[in-house]
Amino acid sequence: MRHWLYMACAIITEVIGTLAMKYGHSHNAHLLGLGVMYVMLVLSYTTLALAIARIPLAVAYGAWESLGLVLITLCSAWLFAETLGVLKIVAITVIIAGIVLLEHGTEEKPHAKGAGGSHAA
Repeated sequence: MRHWLYMACAIITEVIGTLAMKYGHSHNAHLLGLGVMYVMLVLSYTTLALAIARIPLAVAYGAWESLGLVLITLCSAWLFAETLGVLKIVAITVIIAGIVLLEHGTEEKPHAKGAGGSHAA
């Protein structure tokens, strides 16, 4: 369960970083936007690295990119008045369906207690 929390943090910090970049550009605060973006992306990659200790890489990376894309698209429509037409809504639906299919088709790496290896879990 802890690794899925890392995954959620990785996605949320990626979204915040990307939105900060756009916010800084559109509000004449380029350095602030870039600064927040850099910090959030470092946190995002760090928590993604923690998540893949138990979550298969294909699932983790797929969810990170895809859910990040969906959230960025929805937040951009809300915060920056970007259009959210029928085609984008269909694309979001297909992306979410793909994530669900990928997750159901991949088994989580078992937690090996006392088997040597990584102590990160």
